[in-house]
Amino acid sequence: MDSKARNNNIDIIKGIAIILMVYGHTFGVARDFIYLFHMPVFIFVSGYCFNKAHGASLQQAEGYFFSRVRRLLIPYMGFNIVYAILNNVFISLNFYTDNGAFKQDVVFIQKAAQTLMHRKGVRELVVDVYNVLTLKEIPQMGSASWFLIVLFLVCVIHCFVEYGIRGLGSKVRVAVLCVLLAINLLVAFAISKGFASEAPIADRHLQVFGVYSCYLMGVLTRSFVDTGMLGKLLAKKWIVVCAGPVSFGGLLSLLPFGTLELSKSQIVNPVFLVATTLLGIAMLASVAVDFENNFLGRWLTFIGKYTMSILFLHILAFKLVSVGYCLAVGKPMYMVASWPVIFDAPEYVLIIYTIVGVALPLLADAVIDRLKAIYKRQILTDSNSGD
Repeated sequence: MDSKARNNNIDIIKGIAIILMVYGHTFGVARDFIYLFHMPVFIFVSGYCFNKAHGASLQQAEGYFFSRVRRLLIPYMGFNIVYAILNNVFISLNFYTDNGAFKQDVVFIQKAAQTLMHRKGVRELVVDVYNVLTLKEIPQMGSASWFLIVLFLVCVIHCFVEYGIRGLGSKVRVAVLCVLLAINLLVAFAISKGFASEAPIADRHLQVFGVYSCYLMGVLTRSFVDTGMLGKLLAKKWIVVCAGPVSFGGLLSLLPFGTLELSKSQIVNPVFLVATTLLGIAMLASVAVDFENNFLGRWLTFIGKYTMSILFLHILAFKLVSVGYCLAVGKPMYMVASWPVIFDAPEYVLIIYTIVGVALPLLADAVIDRLKAIYKRQILTDSNSGD
């Protein structure tokens, strides 16, 4: 597979995964199945795309660090600061609620997740912004972005790991990374058994081990591909195509044993995490090969390039569907504050949530890109007229 095709396939995988993530956040019937692999796949792909040259020198590592700040940390802080500041606006729009009747009426297996908000003064809003900047708390509207901070930490940690082992031969490097993977899996399992039911979103130090395990699987797979160990296997298209249904069946067989919640460091056991990650990436990679040269593949590639916008905006987009649903069925408008969706809505409404949760962020990106193009054209015109 050439570089361009590989990149397109990665975008297709990301496109499928982000659509599944959005649907998973509606708590639809397939949620537990999707949660077996959708987050591990995202993290695996990040590890697969890591270039070990980033750790070749301190200068390279420094450049990589600032690129992660720009691509992960700044978007995380930017969106969540805006969400924190808009707290009172969200209450006025019923996206949040301070109505006490909400807690009695809301339908959800985890009622504690449904939070009554209150209007905040300037001082409280400043504290909320400070908490975002210091990575202590995430506003409810931006809660899906939890993993960006953990991914940022993992990327930086791994870059300096690569710097530390930069002088090793390829086989020794792979052996060291395998040992590191085993250690992370064991620690993640220990955390899962001891803290999974209590660990809050803000416990980044607990989440790192499970996330880094998935990341290392991606790094190791890339090493095996680059050294030719997997090259001959992946060159046989029938194997890649057959990997889809086989992996799907494998994931279904694992579903009775539990599912994954990396945000709570819940991994069932190390073998389970490895199996679901590898089966998930094999299944989506197979689908990507099937779709890479058709219309659907082009759309998924497009979606895969804008996963960040969908990640940050899909819950906000959900609220618009909730408004429409409450108006259509006569529910009190404070029920729009149900997080992230109205849970007694029928499955077809959850599909609408998914479509809107993907489409509106893409539309917002298209409008922003259009405005940028107009601005650049205007700057160029003014520059030429000045000459």
